[in-house]
Amino acid sequence: MFWENTAMSTALSATPPIFLRLNAADNVVVARADILPGTPVEAVTTGAAVPAGHKIATVAIAEGEPVRKYNQIIGFASRAIAPGDHVHEHNCAMADFARDYAIGQDAREVNFLAAHERATFQGYRRANGRVGTRNYLGVLTSVNCSASAA
Repeated sequence: MFWENTAMSTALSATPPIFLRLNAADNVVVARADILPGTPVEAVTTGAAVPAGHKIATVAIAEGEPVRKYNQIIGFASRAIAPGDHVHEHNCAMADFARDYAIGQDAREVNFLAAHERATFQGYRRANGRVGTRNYLGVLTSVNCSASAA
């Protein structure tokens, strides 16, 4: 995570940042508190009030370009968004886009131990073929005076 507030003069400050950049490739930051118009946010200044939890553009985002948060596309600019603008449903919309679902297709099972060396448990086979375990309830006391009540 990219948590540092680049508008702050030092990395170690007593004041927590008023916004979060969740990934270096994001084109928005998230307000941690309500932000007033004219507030410096990184290298831009907010043009309007931005409620806590909402997004602020840190670069110009042309109409149709993706809005990125966590370096993931969370929407597309429905109109041009200027640096410092509040990014929300009035200027950001959902649209279809190509997704790469190939993640993990090259994954393969790794056998760390041979089957006869793997851990087992003392369960039992139920009538329906599934397995079960025996349930035990242990009561541990934390002080001597509760031992007789346990």
